[in-house]
Amino acid sequence: MTKTTVDEQCKKCAEHAMWICMGSNIFLCAFKGFIGYYTGSLALMADSLHSGADVMDAIVAMIATRIGNKPPDEKHPYGHGKTEFMGGLFIGIVLLAGASSISVNAFIHLIRNIPQPPPHFIAIFAALTSIVVNEMLFRRASCAARRVNSAALEAEAWDNRADCFSSMPVLFGVLGAQFGFTKLDPLAALLVGILVGKVGFELLSKNLHGLMDTTLHSDEIKRIKELVVATTGVEDIDHLRTRGMGRHYMADMQILVKPRTSVKRSNVIVAELKNTLKREIKHLEDITIVCRADTKK
Repeated sequence: MTKTTVDEQCKKCAEHAMWICMGSNIFLCAFKGFIGYYTGSLALMADSLHSGADVMDAIVAMIATRIGNKPPDEKHPYGHGKTEFMGGLFIGIVLLAGASSISVNAFIHLIRNIPQPPPHFIAIFAALTSIVVNEMLFRRASCAARRVNSAALEAEAWDNRADCFSSMPVLFGVLGAQFGFTKLDPLAALLVGILVGKVGFELLSKNLHGLMDTTLHSDEIKRIKELVVATTGVEDIDHLRTRGMGRHYMADMQILVKPRTSVKRSNVIVAELKNTLKREIKHLEDITIVCRADTKK
């Protein structure tokens, strides 16, 4: 199977992953919300709120991915890749807002001394369902995000992993309440808020860095330098700058060649180097190379 065929399959998988995540989160939001209200579980209702935020996040991620995948045009010569970082940023903000609401509500219930009956045991089934479904969604979406290098889809994947983790304290909170530890349910809701807030903060940090043209990882930069100096005709690399543009990477560099290298030979070296970098460095799409005579030798 050719590389092009694999890439096309990954793109289709990424699009399907968005729809699957959105549909599953709509189901989980309604399912946990109904069971939480029916059983009186504050933790499960908080978890339902998280899934509700996931539905909106999935819509945002889907729109951002579709726009970010558009080719460059006259008004956007570098493409639309940063739309995905904006989508991830919005998801982070929504998660932080939801986490604050959950945490405040849970804290109020914890400091109250009003006796509360334990949630119905059916809430345990709802929490288990949420754990299994969200872990499956995370694995599907994270795989697709890695293959197409989508920041928005990666954010959506980790959002589902956060929902999976948040359902775990819900499970233990409901179980504990069955044995008379009724404070465990609002305590689990508070823990859900903290977990959701942590993921939201991490998404904010990562996508803000993406919007500010953060350089590539040090390992990738090191690999680029190794490929440059290993190219026939290249004496050394004078400078190198890299940045991420959504799911694609960009690099511009100045390479040093022998003083008497002809223009024709320099063009051949540049073409060969570009082909090597695009082949060896995944998602490196836009490369600018300038040749300069190495006067030190």
